[in-house]
Amino acid sequence: MIKKMNATGFLAVLAVLTVLSACVSQPVTRNVIDDIGGILDINRFQYYVSSDIRLTATERVREPNVDRSGTASVKETAFRDIIVINKSTMGVLMDSRTDEDGLMILEICFEEKPSDSDKRILFKQERAGSEQKFYVFYTDLRRRILKYGDVEYSLETKKGQRPFLEIKINRKEIENERIRKVKGRKVEY
Repeated sequence: MIKKMNATGFLAVLAVLTVLSACVSQPVTRNVIDDIGGILDINRFQYYVSSDIRLTATERVREPNVDRSGTASVKETAFRDIIVINKSTMGVLMDSRTDEDGLMILEICFEEKPSDSDKRILFKQERAGSEQKFYVFYTDLRRRILKYGDVEYSLETKKGQRPFLEIKINRKEIENERIRKVKGRKVEY
């Protein structure tokens, strides 16, 4: 006959709650978009770029002149407009569309003034697929030229890599465990 043990033979129960939380930067892909809320929520994401970007537009002005003595001179001046967008600079989605090949294009504005909303960087999926990143879209890939507002800029990065779009995701994983230690039962006659 089996009999219940006395109070010293009770079950010990220990509950463990583990919470792992981390905020990580993750490349934007179609899978990430779908995982976080779908295409309807992409305008609510806070966007970042994967590396520091330096945009440079150069305008050259040439001023020829002939003085009273008949000596010709040419004065050439270069004006450079340099825009720095650091990796930590926040951007917002201004527009999105799909091109003729079915690849998604996101237009991101990093400028703080609403009057500069036309200054956008286009990011496009490199090729079809749900795991493809959204890379900077150049109007001239060989020269690394892109349109920023109504001006063409050349893009430079420190390591020469092609920047892609990222978002920060706060991931929280909760694990619950219940650990029991039992003492066992004796057979009694």
